[in-house]
Amino acid sequence: MMLGNNSRAPFEVMVTRQLDVDGEPLFLIEIGKPYAEADGTWFCPYRIQGPTTSFVNRDAGVDGMQALLNVLYVLSAKAETSVENQEGRLTWGGQSEHFGFPSHEADPELREARRRQGR
Repeated sequence: MMLGNNSRAPFEVMVTRQLDVDGEPLFLIEIGKPYAEADGTWFCPYRIQGPTTSFVNRDAGVDGMQALLNVLYVLSAKAETSVENQEGRLTWGGQSEHFGFPSHEADPELREARRRQGR
């Protein structure tokens, strides 16, 4: 599968996480291998496929590690705001409050930006 956003990079699945919807493994999260484009910008692709929620996208960083970390923050937010979670149907290992991704609160720049915005 090729990525959108003008990328010619194939989606090479690096890691996956399966979340449950109503107790069944129906919410698949995949993170692809980070890659650099010709201009030196690094990207890390991700894909979410659930009964209602579906995304294929990528996030950028100054290097592969930052792109990967940014995707982990995005996935945390996407899982929390998914329709399946808003309906109270999404769990991971029996937990419905946390899906095992780092919170954006772990990033000092994001934390400070949210504080300035009053969130």
